[in-house]
Formats: sequence, structure tokens, C-alpha cells
Amino acid sequence: MKAKIIHVLCEGQTEQGFVEKVLRPYLQDKGITGVKGSLITTNKKKNARGGMLTYNDALTDLRLLQQTELDKDFERHIFTTMFDFYALPNDFPGFQTAQNINDPYLKVSELEQQFYNSINDDRFIPYIQLHEIEALLFCGIEHLATLYPGCERQCKELNKALQRIGNPELINNSPHTAPSKRIINAIEGNKKTHYRYNKPKTAKDVTAKIGIDTLRSKCKHFNEWIEKLLNA
Repeated sequence: MKAKIIHVLCEGQTEQGFVEKVLRPYLQDKGITGVKGSLITTNKKKNARGGMLTYNDALTDLRLLQQTELDKDFERHIFTTMFDFYALPNDFPGFQTAQNINDPYLKVSELEQQFYNSINDDRFIPYIQLHEIEALLFCGIEHLATLYPGCERQCKELNKALQRIGNPELINNSPHTAPSKRIINAIEGNKKTHYRYNKPKTAKDVTAKIGIDTLRSKCKHFNEWIEKLLNA
């Protein structure tokens, strides 16, 4: 049996931290040989990484992976992504078509299918997080209080908001009510500058406490991605 190595192209440090601290040990426990997270390149000359400005940023890095990570007799390479649907560049494959689809799951499925067609490699498994990685934190939002003492009441309010919506992946992508915006407001209140909130550390620490199995049970699209990685 070939060793399977999964390369995850991450939109930012938050996604990369999740891949390294939470996703990698989980997949390795399931028999995956290696999981490598890398940050998307946004300016090669300045060696700037993180934050996807255009689709070409993703395309360039994925093409490089295709060219350099070749399957061998005892080694198979799988490429995937961890990009947020929130603020996805409007030149992304299928973006205009997806605007006419109301159901968020069908919308993101259309984007991923067009993304797959664009890359044109059977080793590629596209993944776009509904609506952003902070949605996963809502699977155990009470854990925020262990990192930010004093926000217990705010965590309860966040949990009430989740109960009204009914699904972490369906917390919407408004600039004011996206998952990350809700969490920042709960921790920082009305401050204009974020003094306490550490986005990458919070995401990986809270999701580690929650555990992948719980994330899978509460987030359908996320679970489908994990299934694809395990069965690739």
C-alpha cells in the first residue's frame, strides 16, 4: 500500500495552525502518512504569504504542487485547500454562477466543482469552509472562556445565536455577523482595536478542545471533506 501524503494549501495562519495542531494528528491516527500545511503565496517577490487576493494566488501555488509533488512507487500525494467562503475573491471559478444559488451548501459545492475542473488533477480535493474557519469554534463556543476569562456571559449569548441558526456552517457571511466578527465582538466589545483576541491561537486551541469527531458530527460540509481525505 502506498504511503499517502496530504498537502493542505491554507488561506492564512489560522487555517495553517488548525491543520498542524488539530487536523494532522487526527488524520495520522487514521493511517495517513503525512499532512503538510502551507500558506498561500500572495507576493512572490516580497515572499508575502497568507490572505488570498485573487484566484491566481491559489492557482500558482497549486500548479507548483502539481509539478513538484509527484507520485512515486510507494508514495501518493493528495492536494487540498482550506479557504474561507467569506470574502472569497470574485474571480474564483464559478463565482458568478454561485451568486444565483441560494442554498449555501449548493453554492459552495458549485464553487468546489468549478475549482476542481480548473485544477484538472484527480489528486486534488478542493475545500471551501462555510462560511469561515471560525464557524468550527461554534461547535464548542464555551471553550472560549478558558482562553479569555470574563467572557462567559458573551459565550452564552453566542451559543444562543447558534441555537437560533441551528448549524455552525450556516452562520452567515455578513461583515457584521460572520462567525469571526461575532467572536471578536464578544471578546473585545466595542473596542476599535483588538487587544486580546489572537485569531490563529484561538482557532487551533478551541478546535483542539472540541475535537475533530465533534466537528464532523456538527458540520456536514466539513465532515464530507474529511471523508474525502480519508478515502482518497
